[in-house]
Amino acid sequence: MSRRRSFSEAAPSVKRKQLRTAPEVSFDPDGTDTPPDGTSHGHWLHGVRPVLEALEEGAQVSRVWLARDAGGTTQRIEQYARNGGIPVKVVPKEALDRKVGQGVRHQGVVAERTVAFTLIALEELVARAIKQKPPLILLLDGIMDPGNLGAILRSAHVMGASGVVLPQDRIAPLGPVAMKTSAGTAIHVPIARVVNLKYALEPLTEAGFWTAAAVMDGQPLSQCDLDRPIALVIGNEEKGVRPSLARKCDIRLTIPMRAQADSLNVSVASGILIYEILRQRRETS
Repeated sequence: MSRRRSFSEAAPSVKRKQLRTAPEVSFDPDGTDTPPDGTSHGHWLHGVRPVLEALEEGAQVSRVWLARDAGGTTQRIEQYARNGGIPVKVVPKEALDRKVGQGVRHQGVVAERTVAFTLIALEELVARAIKQKPPLILLLDGIMDPGNLGAILRSAHVMGASGVVLPQDRIAPLGPVAMKTSAGTAIHVPIARVVNLKYALEPLTEAGFWTAAAVMDGQPLSQCDLDRPIALVIGNEEKGVRPSLARKCDIRLTIPMRAQADSLNVSVASGILIYEILRQRRETS
């Protein structure tokens, strides 16, 4: 295994990979805003909290659509948008229903962003992370449900994780469902994307991180020394962390369970794992 450097040393130079965002859907609620050349506008998100969060943070919102008679918090959204010079269009609720899909709770609010999520290079994520003492980076291996992805990003943000690494393939789209499930907090999480998560382990190790895989047959979580720089690998909803990836990690850890069950929901498990890491650090600080 590569030599693990201390944080007093410079962050590693990580070979840049071509980052590719997951496909997003352009949004045109009533069909009247389509450009003459037929090009799409950008990326969209829906729901009161995600849209309000994006507006408050100045997250490159280009337009907002509100359902007629939505009322409530949408008035605050309209005020934020108009004060920022962002066009606001009021459309029938049915127009929003058609675009986001029946049964999706858009809460009468949809916004368009010029970019969906801002991705950074792995080397930049590592450089930012090592400024925290100690840092925590999550690597998500095959999370396929966008709701789970959004919930994990939300936990990462509210519990102070340094960032998240995603693979190019076998990952849920960074789209409106993930954004809404994260309650808009996903825009605050530094995200890097790599061709393969295996390629991320070596530079993380060189930067001083201990790599840990969350598995079913590992060392009990409370018995692991997690008060150190950690790169935590969290696996697929059904299959977990790929064995070939888990074998490359320094630590294999598991959440002990009393009741007879196959596993926890991956977003719930992620929250428990992150919390235990932070708990250990607080006790020793």
